[in-house]
Parts: sequence; structure tokens; C-alpha cells
Amino acid sequence: MYRFIVLLVIFFSGFIKAEEETSVLIIGNSYTFYNDLPELIQAIADADGHPMKVDSYTAGAMSLRGFLNSPQHTAAAQKLAMGHYDWLILQEQSQMPSSNPEETIASVRRWSELARAQRTRTMLFLTWAHAAVENGRMTLQTAMQNDTSLTYCRAAAETNSRVAPVGEAWRRWYRKYPTRPLHQNDLSHPTPEGTYLAACVIYSSLTGRQATSIPVRLRNSPVRISAPRARDLQKIAAQTLRGFSPARYISQREEQDKALPSADDVRAMLTRHMTISQLTEKIGRPHLTQRNDNQVTYQFRLRGQAELVAYCNTRGKIQQISIQSPTSGVIIIDLAELEE
Repeated sequence: MYRFIVLLVIFFSGFIKAEEETSVLIIGNSYTFYNDLPELIQAIADADGHPMKVDSYTAGAMSLRGFLNSPQHTAAAQKLAMGHYDWLILQEQSQMPSSNPEETIASVRRWSELARAQRTRTMLFLTWAHAAVENGRMTLQTAMQNDTSLTYCRAAAETNSRVAPVGEAWRRWYRKYPTRPLHQNDLSHPTPEGTYLAACVIYSSLTGRQATSIPVRLRNSPVRISAPRARDLQKIAAQTLRGFSPARYISQREEQDKALPSADDVRAMLTRHMTISQLTEKIGRPHLTQRNDNQVTYQFRLRGQAELVAYCNTRGKIQQISIQSPTSGVIIIDLAELEE
């Protein structure tokens, strides 16, 4: 009898534990409320049988610093303080991690401190880069994604936060399915498929569930995704999460950066009548090419998160060069002053 009672207690203890609800607060802007990402995560959790309550506080174009400092958004921090959440998910304004990484890291630090005071764990919603149109096809801006991912990973390493690498999943998707864009025509906001991929990555990051185990049939879903497309998106999410860590990403980027030419090295290579073919032979292929009616723009990654932009005519002659770096800003190269 005693043994039976002990087993009964263990059984019901396990049952109660399994039914514990995970409460989540997402703070972000239009990348979060577009296609109702919080509601989609909720629908996935419901279909997967995982008790979860997903809450959010959003405002269009708002940065994490803005949510902290703007008087009209004090409710964001108040919601965190009063909600007794298990997880706080932070989504920064899309351009901030690449244009001002230190501000993003400082904002994550402040939000993480507020979360720790409530015994709430922090997760970073690593966003996707904007798109560019190359040869009539939409593609992810590689340099922006590199900088965005690095900033989120640095912020996570500093604050001991978890990362949901959504942007890296988008990168993987574009590599495998270049004719199936996840961006809207505004080159920024997500299609329903883009939001679904984000939801799969975030849900798997929260629960540890394999993305390919998520049911494709969802009730009360804010988006409609066909079963075959959902499976494709789930596979990309699972492949992205497999082996990903902020520390590993930072290490990989440091190794890649060492192999790039420096801005000073490149400036020493430039000549007055250099063509884009000659420049490519010296410093490697551009990571982005954009064609207009009378001009072609080539963007090259340089060491230390610097970038060279070459503006050429349609025959490949370089008309202007600019070099941008975090330390020196934008420098315009006067081609007329270069040697022949």
C-alpha cells in the first residue's frame, strides 16, 4: 500500500510539472506584430500540446532604447515587472544592430537587468537583414545580416542571454530557395512564410522541441501556410538551430574577418583608371551588386566591419569609390588624385 501511494504521488507530481505553463513576453516593433508573430507562436504551442502564454508589447519602428526611455512606452517595463514571465524576448529596431551595435548591446544589458530582477530569462530575437534586388531577384543583404547577427551574439554573450537566430534561418532559406523570397516588396517586412519561419525558430529555442516535430495544422493561426511549405520552413529552422551558439558565431566571424583586406590595404591598391574587374582580382568578389539604368554598384566587405562601395558605369569603369568603417565613418576616394 505504501509503495502504491508513493508511486501515485510521483505520477501526479510529474503530471503537474508537465502541465506547467511557460509565460513569454515579447518586446519589439513591426517585425513582431507583422502577421501577428506572438499569436502564431501561441498557435504552434497549442497545436504542439505545450502550455504557453505569449504576450507582447510592440510599437512601430521603436528601438529597445526607445521602449525604455520614451514616456509613452513606460508600460513596456511595467508589463515586465508585473507579469511574472518566464521569458523576455527582445527584438531591436532592424537597422540598429548593424548601424549602432553598441547602442543595441547597451539596451539589451539594461533590459536583461530588469528581467533578472523579476527572475525572468532573456532571449534575443535575432532579426533578418533588409533585402536587395539583384538581377531582378530579391536577396538578403549579406553585410547587414553579418553585422546584425554579430551584434545580437555579442549582446547575448555579455548578458548570458539565449538567442533565437531567426535572421540566420532566413539566410539559410535564401541560399536554398533563392526564388522564394521571405521579404515583402518593401524589402523589409516579412511575408507570412517569413513570420512562420521566425515562429518555428523562436518556439524551438524556447522549448527545445525539434522544429520538424511541430504540427503543420494549426488552429486559430494568423497566417495560412501550406503543409509542404511549412515542412520546408521547419527543416530550415531545425538546420539553423543545430550547432548554433553565439560563441561559435562570434569565433567564425573573427576568423572570416582576419582573411579580409583592410581599408588601408585596399586604398594602396587603387589606381585612377581601375576597372571593376581589376578591383575584383585584387580584393575578391563583391558580396552585393545592384544594377540601375546607367550605373552598377558593387559592395565589398573589408576587415573590421568596414565596407568598400564602387560605383561603375555599365562598361565596368569605376566612377567613384567610398569606404565606410565604424572608426572612420565614410571616406570618399577622389579618383583624380590617384596614380595611373
